[in-house]
Order: sequence, then C-alpha cells, then structure tokens
Amino acid sequence: MSQFNDNDIQELKDVVRIGIVSSVNPAKMTARVKIQDQGIVTGDLKIVQNTPLITVENKDAGVKWDYEAEYTGYDRKLGLGETYKKKYPDTIVTTYTSKEQTIKIYPWIPYIGQWVLCIFKPDGEGDGFIIGGI
Repeated sequence: MSQFNDNDIQELKDVVRIGIVSSVNPAKMTARVKIQDQGIVTGDLKIVQNTPLITVENKDAGVKWDYEAEYTGYDRKLGLGETYKKKYPDTIVTTYTSKEQTIKIYPWIPYIGQWVLCIFKPDGEGDGFIIGGI
C-alpha cells in the first residue's frame, strides 16, 4: 500500500472539497457552493446525475390509492399502455380501465444550505462538479 506525501495531500485538498450550497439553478442543473474553510463561493458547479426523486400518484375512479413501484434507468415499456416523455420531470402515465397512475421522476438537485461533496479540476480554473449531498 502506497503512502501519500504532503504534496499529494495538498493536491487532493485542492480537488475534493466540502461546502454548503448557496444557490441553485435547476434549469441549468448547476449550483454555487460556499467553501467554508477558504471563505469563497464557487462559480456555477455542474450537478452530477444522481439518484432521482420519484413521486407516484395512483387513482381508481378518481380516488387516490396506495401503490409500490420501482424505478429503473432501463427501457420503461411496461406494456401497460403507458406514455413516456424524456424531460424534467420524466413522466410516466399508465391507464387501465378506470385506474390511472402518474409517476414523476425529478433529478436530484441539492437544496440551499445542504452540505455537498465537490470535485474540482486540478488545473485550478475553478470548474467543478457537485457529486452528491452529505
């Protein structure tokens, strides 16, 4: 197992940072992050695709009912008469006689005040990514 020297550790600190989200732009899938220990706010960081938020609404004759469903990134042709559009939110609508189901799939976007883990390009130009919430 190799050991890190002080220079390696400093380079890693320059690339990986933890901060608090100060603003979000859902349309661009970016956010700005305050890096506490450096006293700076980043420029717009790209939000890496992450686990989406999924909501499911089922109705039978206009009355909501409970239902369990699984989300998968694969083809959603379930053979249930569903329609599907690739946009935000992704929406899947299924109908069967008087039953109706609407599933909305939203991309993960951090909220203002959330701690996030960021990775920056090592060239120091400030470009970076938010890879997830903490």
